[in-house]
Amino acid sequence: MTSLADLTAGQAFMFVAQVTGIDAAGVHLSLFGPASAAGGTALMDPAGVLTGQLTSPATQIPVTVVTQFAQVSAGDVLSNDVTGETVVARKVTVTPDGSCQWSSSPSAGVVYRTAGWTIIGHVSL
Repeated sequence: MTSLADLTAGQAFMFVAQVTGIDAAGVHLSLFGPASAAGGTALMDPAGVLTGQLTSPATQIPVTVVTQFAQVSAGDVLSNDVTGETVVARKVTVTPDGSCQWSSSPSAGVVYRTAGWTIIGHVSL
């Protein structure tokens, strides 16, 4: 598995942030990596400054590198890079490996990965 210390500029990874408390100091967060591995704690103060500490050295914090990640949201208009087919994303999910999938139907009968698609616009659904 990749560690936080193995990442290079331009790579993306996912941490789950759980709100553990809210007080005058701000929003307190616990950060988790894959398989609920503890990654650290953070405080987001009222001014929006984020501070925190890792639970272990970066070499010991497992992460999943997110490949082919594009921020797709419901209502994004996507065009297939090869065929030119154009569709609207109606449902979007992030899979356990950190990649993004989307579907043009709310029931997600057929899902697509973001690779090979380009966001060309957005509509209100």
